[in-house]
Amino acid sequence: MWQMIKSGEMPPENQPDLSSGELQLIGQWLAANTDAMLSPDLDDALNEHDVLPIMLLRCTTCHGARKKEGGLDLRTLPAMHQGGKSGPALVPGNPAASLMITRVETEACPPRELLLKLFIKRPSSGEVAMLRRWISAGAPAGNVVLDIATTQPDLMVSDADRQHWAFQAPQCTSAKDSIDAFLLDKLHEVGLEFSPEADRDTLIRRAYIDLIGMPPSHSEWQHWHHCEQADWYSEMVEHLLASTHYGERWGRYWLDLAGYADSEGGISADPLREHAWKYRDYVVRSFNLDKPYDRFLIQQLAGDELLDHAQAEVVTQEMVDNLIATGFLRMGVDQTGSRTMNFVPERLGVISDAITVVGEGLMGLTLGCARCHSHKYDAIPHRDYYRFKAIFQGALDEHDWLTFKNRELSVDTAERVQRVNDINPPLAAKVKQLESQLKKAETAVRLELLRQHYPNQSESDREETLRALQIADNNRSLPQRMLVEMLQTVEVLPDEQQPAPVRQTLARVAEVNRELRAIRRQMEPALAIRALWDRGAPSPTYILRRGEHDKPGRLVGPGVPSVLTDGQTPFLVEPPFPHGSAKTGRRLAFARWLTRDEHPLTARVMVNRIWFHHFGTGIVTTLENFGSQGERPSHPELLDWLAVEFVKRDWSIKAMHRLIMNSRAYRQESRISPAAAQLDSQNRLLSHMPMRRMNAEAVRDSILSVSGRLDARAGGPPDEISVDRNGLVSIVPSENNTWRRSLYSQYRRTEIPTLMETFDYPEMGPNCLARNTSIVAPQPLMLMNNAHIYELAQSFAAKIDADTPQNRSAEAKVLAVYEHALSRSASDEELEVGIAALEQLAIRWQGDQHKALHTYCHTILNSAAFLFVD
Repeated sequence: MWQMIKSGEMPPENQPDLSSGELQLIGQWLAANTDAMLSPDLDDALNEHDVLPIMLLRCTTCHGARKKEGGLDLRTLPAMHQGGKSGPALVPGNPAASLMITRVETEACPPRELLLKLFIKRPSSGEVAMLRRWISAGAPAGNVVLDIATTQPDLMVSDADRQHWAFQAPQCTSAKDSIDAFLLDKLHEVGLEFSPEADRDTLIRRAYIDLIGMPPSHSEWQHWHHCEQADWYSEMVEHLLASTHYGERWGRYWLDLAGYADSEGGISADPLREHAWKYRDYVVRSFNLDKPYDRFLIQQLAGDELLDHAQAEVVTQEMVDNLIATGFLRMGVDQTGSRTMNFVPERLGVISDAITVVGEGLMGLTLGCARCHSHKYDAIPHRDYYRFKAIFQGALDEHDWLTFKNRELSVDTAERVQRVNDINPPLAAKVKQLESQLKKAETAVRLELLRQHYPNQSESDREETLRALQIADNNRSLPQRMLVEMLQTVEVLPDEQQPAPVRQTLARVAEVNRELRAIRRQMEPALAIRALWDRGAPSPTYILRRGEHDKPGRLVGPGVPSVLTDGQTPFLVEPPFPHGSAKTGRRLAFARWLTRDEHPLTARVMVNRIWFHHFGTGIVTTLENFGSQGERPSHPELLDWLAVEFVKRDWSIKAMHRLIMNSRAYRQESRISPAAAQLDSQNRLLSHMPMRRMNAEAVRDSILSVSGRLDARAGGPPDEISVDRNGLVSIVPSENNTWRRSLYSQYRRTEIPTLMETFDYPEMGPNCLARNTSIVAPQPLMLMNNAHIYELAQSFAAKIDADTPQNRSAEAKVLAVYEHALSRSASDEELEVGIAALEQLAIRWQGDQHKALHTYCHTILNSAAFLFVD
């Protein structure tokens, strides 16, 4: 009630304000009848922090850090007293003589014509009333203490709260020194053992799919299949960890965590993020280099605060990588590029998503629950959410928001700058010419569609249709909408149903598009980096009551969740470049706190995630929640041992792969014994290796690899997609009619390639920590009927024909298909069925042996044996 009164929301607008005596009486009554620890701030004297939130929300867009209309800055009390060209903004004790009141009450500020352009709204009557009361009281500054952690005990989080297992630093309390020892203990308790070791071919395919996301080539399979070295398996693991394809596979998992996408999402236009791919390539490089995980995190959370590139005489590649890495915090859905969706609530949504990614992805904590109220289950007070938000305020400031156009830095090494200047200008001129030609060709297609399908339509109506396409749908007149609908009706017809003149104009569009793609691929990537950086002067952070942007509460400073500290240790922040670029150092302080060796969550959360991707289930099944409502670890001692080993081994992710993949547990077969089915039905004790379906990328990449149509080029701008008239989203091939790995496709949030979407490519909202794995009818239908898969199966058959000449027997061809596609020999039964199938298919194809083999290869690519990893 007191908060509503102080904010001006009570009494309502049509009722008289409370007198000072009435306010005092209510305050005394509340103080006498409310527990001291829970009472609101009953000091009825307003201070500057009651009015600064109003200034930030309504005024500082024009009178703040980036813009000072009339020379006026309204971010601080001294600046208000100083005023601008028209004099002081306020006269203490005299609201009627204060310009900041008269300008607002006469609606001169904010100007009506700028409200939508600047994404602000007028102050409410309650806010104006508060400003008046504050000025009437003499515009006091007050004595507000910043709410931060101190050396005094935190009364809001108890020591009992800190006893939760995940909030204690990992410790090795056992003499066990291997994964298998921990697992066998639990198995023996219920009378189980590990399953027998899988056969060699199963281990080869399992390791390849697991580490690089594709089966071995035929020559690689033969090498490892026939290798006589005793340590062949560990050598194979090392070979795969050294492959450049490793980073493409495991980097993809991290991109899911970050919520990587090539578009902004949030609105129907779904604008592209032209340079987001640089972050994707940074992640792949980092995994291939086995960058220590602590360094990997620090770069992504605070890369801009590690080295002062702005003051450096020479820009190094390390500086560039540091800036690219900060794209981690810019990957969420962001609708603030819209002309109508860039108000403070939308901005707070973007910040909330970034906090969710950091909290759930890196710390295993559901911090978002505390945005509106104290967490209902974990000891994370409402206050701690806003302390945490304050860490990011220097770069993600809802009151000092960067537009889409201003979120990029043009920074790179001197060598790269020179290459761009030498290569791009003539190619850019060609691109401009081709884009003009493309625009004309697309216009020609539309006009020809109208002429051919509506021959009686007047030429003026056709021109009006083109004009209507330039107008937003909700702004078109009724006749314009009807004209556009007529065009759209015939645009969706398949090419084969279009008249010849239309097909000719469509061919011209396709030709210009091919030329454009070829020229763009020759260009050196632009210098722009989609980065996040501290701007050095963040707005103050207030607790938002109920999470509402216009209900500010106490002023807080940066801090980490108290439950992860001893409650008496301040969060220390120092500017990283005191004599250089202005940076707060808040995110750098947080990143270093997060990557301390003894941090209770960081190492645990990451090793649990690595375990999840190897075994399909985490030791803690709730990857995002290690709190009180998360699942308890199935093997707590093992989790702690792995976390400690992770830190001991210099935060090496590849070291964790070696530990896991060389274990007896990982090398088990997937067959489930009757005893295991009864005593370990969910496989939480790992009595056998789980059989798993490949994810979307592995399905597509494996088909490309097996068919010989994989383009191994890595990195760079994403491969374009095309959307046909039936809505099928396809990835455009390279010039030589091959395709790159799925990682390098363009992933627009509204246009996910259909094959990928069918096999559960995730919606990033804001990210994805664990993908769904469905087995549904559209999947086999896609593999059976999709023209692209049909073409790849044909290439696979041609590859088998080339490896097994025509005079070779059907038996040899079946064996070759199994070795190439499944990395094993066919069993006697499979061989018999395969030979019979080829014979029957040849009869159906009237003796055409290649078509028979094509159909057989297509069938194998559709099989569970191909789609699942044993």
